[in-house]
Amino acid sequence: MLIKIKRQDCLDKYPKFPLREYDFVNDKEECIYPKGFNSYVLILDSKSLKGHTKLLAYELSNLTKKMGLGSLIFLGDNKNYWLTKLSLGRNDYKLLEYAIQYLLDNKVGKKFNGALEVDYEELKTFIKHFFCLVRCDASLPYFHFMDTGQNFVGSICQYGNLHLDTLNQKTDDHLKRALIESKFVNVQDRKCYSSFSKTSAIKTRQTKV
Repeated sequence: MLIKIKRQDCLDKYPKFPLREYDFVNDKEECIYPKGFNSYVLILDSKSLKGHTKLLAYELSNLTKKMGLGSLIFLGDNKNYWLTKLSLGRNDYKLLEYAIQYLLDNKVGKKFNGALEVDYEELKTFIKHFFCLVRCDASLPYFHFMDTGQNFVGSICQYGNLHLDTLNQKTDDHLKRALIESKFVNVQDRKCYSSFSKTSAIKTRQTKV
């Protein structure tokens, strides 16, 4: 199940969510990020985009379960909408069309910029479509996810890698134990790359011009 949360209500309840806003006076981007305890870049050994998407959805939902969490909350770091004009205007990639329709079917409208709380049962399906959006639309906000206890901050990049920052030692210890039973591999130098493609270029990825 997806539960919609108004943006300000989410920020009031979960103030550790990262935020990004452009300062027009000083002509620079201002970023707010919680103080972390430890950082991880987690990759999966995949041979194709289709296989990676399926494995990512399974492993992230399984990791959520191993950590005893019933849901994850997803929020963009700026006020832009989940569904952009760029994505809505495209008809060249079926998987993106399915991802957009999935959100529309779940009452995520064209002007929604709040948070989505995704329960464990829905997480695998959500991640499959969410990763497609992130991969294809470079004009989206940077979406982060968090547990309801605000113990870690995570994100999925366009290459399908999992970026995690634990915010305290107890959660860090718990995560390390959970990762042992997963297929995620921690990249020690934290360099991000595609594990299933020989190039970093993404043909289906577009941004506003």
